[in-house]
Amino acid sequence: METGGSHPAESGGHAVGDELHRLGRIVSVDCFPAHLPMRKPLKMATHQIAHGPSLFVRVRAASGAEGWGEAGADPTMSGETLRGMVAAVEEFLAPRLSGASVFDRIAIGAGVRRHLYGNGGPKAAVDMALLDLAGRILGVPAVELLGGAARRSATVLRLIGGSRETDRDVAEAEMLADQGFKAFKLKVGLTDIAREAETVRRLRDRLGDDVLLAADANMGWDVATARRFAGLVAGCGLAFLEQPVVAGDINRMAAVAAPPSPALGADEALHSVGDILAHANAGAIRGVSLKTMKFGGVTTTLSAATVADALGLCVNLAMLVESSVASAAMIHLACAIPQIDWGLSVGGLLVAEDPVAEPIGCVAGEVACPVGPGLGVTVDERALRRLAPQ
Repeated sequence: METGGSHPAESGGHAVGDELHRLGRIVSVDCFPAHLPMRKPLKMATHQIAHGPSLFVRVRAASGAEGWGEAGADPTMSGETLRGMVAAVEEFLAPRLSGASVFDRIAIGAGVRRHLYGNGGPKAAVDMALLDLAGRILGVPAVELLGGAARRSATVLRLIGGSRETDRDVAEAEMLADQGFKAFKLKVGLTDIAREAETVRRLRDRLGDDVLLAADANMGWDVATARRFAGLVAGCGLAFLEQPVVAGDINRMAAVAAPPSPALGADEALHSVGDILAHANAGAIRGVSLKTMKFGGVTTTLSAATVADALGLCVNLAMLVESSVASAAMIHLACAIPQIDWGLSVGGLLVAEDPVAEPIGCVAGEVACPVGPGLGVTVDERALRRLAPQ
């Protein structure tokens, strides 16, 4: 299923189209692996992230225009490392892109998925770079190539917690609420669940009923523990509980989903539309968290979000620790999909050094869709090279 949409000029078929295809002929594909420093370590039930390993890909066209893409590496989430991602791009993807037209990006993506199994991160970075490049040559924002804007901004779902101390987590949320944030996801599965449930109760009391509040266990519990936590937070208005048990075991997710559990969302378990359908058919989830590096691109994630909406599932768009390049792409995507009821987690807000000219900003808990051509951000290549792994 391809619901990525296209700009009329992308289809070619006439004199102007032929000229655009000539200008859009891909002449080079380059990789820039980086370690992105973080504002603070991100602690999850399964592991801790101290910096964000991320692969940047630059695709240049015959016109001289270039597009950039990015995907994070996380062996726990996707089974990928930076070295493996670079190899996939340089040895497999780049030779297949050379000489092709960026305006055939939908067909290019379909061909890559047929001939390369897995490797969602490298596919995502290349797909993003092609989207950026096509938009820059045409002079239109990426959202227009994704079918057009359903909205002009998206609510940020801000990650909080990880300290294992209720007072610190509540203070962090209050500080962010004072800055205008209105949706929060608490990292749980890190300490005693009674303490974490107390944190949820305190957050609801201090933040008020109008704030969206969710929790993410990152596969840290068994069914009994997840059920106990659900009982302890009943009445707290938790919008959703994300991936409480191990990915891939739909029966366990379905067992947790029974009352009094809040709505369950799947994240680590989802790598395809088939995964979404399987969880939905089992009654195991009421929403999804979608990442481009798991689904293999912005275009395929748009398809997944459209299917999820058709199934009546809520949608959250999520990220690893990634820069404003991937963040801009996710904002374009957030503005194009049918609904984003569970918000957008913006990886760029976690980064201490962002290798772009103007990092993505957030105002009153919202991020606006970039208005420039392509992704609407400009990579600072010198800054990016300084972040290369040593």
